[in-house]
Amino acid sequence: MNTEIPRSQPQQQPGGCLTGVARAIALVVVLPVRLVWDALAYCLKQLWRWVLAPIGRALGWLIEYLLVIPLRWLWEWVLAPLGRALWWLVDLLVVTPLGWLWRWVLLPVGKALWWVVDLLLLTPLSWLWRHVLAPVGRAVGAALAWAWRIAGQISRAVGQAIGWVLWHAVGRPLAWVYRVILTPLGHWLRTWVWRPVAVAARAVRAAAREVRVALFGGASH
Repeated sequence: MNTEIPRSQPQQQPGGCLTGVARAIALVVVLPVRLVWDALAYCLKQLWRWVLAPIGRALGWLIEYLLVIPLRWLWEWVLAPLGRALWWLVDLLVVTPLGWLWRWVLLPVGKALWWVVDLLLLTPLSWLWRHVLAPVGRAVGAALAWAWRIAGQISRAVGQAIGWVLWHAVGRPLAWVYRVILTPLGHWLRTWVWRPVAVAARAVRAAAREVRVALFGGASH
């Protein structure tokens, strides 16, 4: 008996049964979902083809013929001509008269008024400032500065004079009295009055202390 397995015969793989079972289960699960999906897609396609697309075309036709074309016609034959007519009226009745009024009335009147104001007000005021007010202002300022400087010198001279008078009238006599009378008097009083009085007071205190010791003893209270 030949027990060798021919090489051309394919060997059975151990996982083949599991793969088949898994595929069968997946097919059972997925098949209903795919059927529902295909049915839904078919229904939506038919709905779009036979319902939504015709309705959309009908709505587009209605919008085109009931809204767009009337509005275009209204703009071309009513609104645009009416706007051009209104602009023509505004230009004729407002813009052109205002331009004419500005060019031939307001601008010349403004120039004339400015010439009059310049001639009667600005030019005289400029001349007055240049030839009168400015020189007078400079002269007044210089005079005030000179007066302030001279007043300062006079004030310092008056202050020195008052100081000299006060020194000779009050300060010098007081200094003489202090130097000639009060100072020697102070020295005399210190030497002949205050010093003997201080010595006598110390002697009295010492005598009183000796009497207190003699009477009461040296115990401290």
